[in-house]
Amino acid sequence: MKGYRKYFLNKFGWFLITFFFAFVLNFILPRLMPGDPVAAIVARQAQGMSNSTGVQAIYEQYTELFGTDKPMIEQFFIYVKNVLHGDFGYSFSQYPRKVSDVIGSAIWWTLFLQLPAILVGWTLG
Repeated sequence: MKGYRKYFLNKFGWFLITFFFAFVLNFILPRLMPGDPVAAIVARQAQGMSNSTGVQAIYEQYTELFGTDKPMIEQFFIYVKNVLHGDFGYSFSQYPRKVSDVIGSAIWWTLFLQLPAILVGWTLG
């Protein structure tokens, strides 16, 4: 029994380490990408607008909405709080859709694509 406990505690420890690094990388990698995602959204929204003060107001509103106007450490703690509440915010690439809507529309296709692999694994395993 002692061997099993040591084995599973070791596996659980590696799970926690892996989970922590995946969580931190999931936060850091999008912020290391070049360019400003808020500027890209504003550029799409402001096409045809000639009022530069209006465009600047839209930019400031979106930086506040996405939280990119805050320091990185504050953004991280906001990210942790939102993930614990299941609120992933708005999608940068598909704004104004929420991330939960994007995941919800793609999850069924992902499950259906995985179903054959799961069934074959069970029958051959």
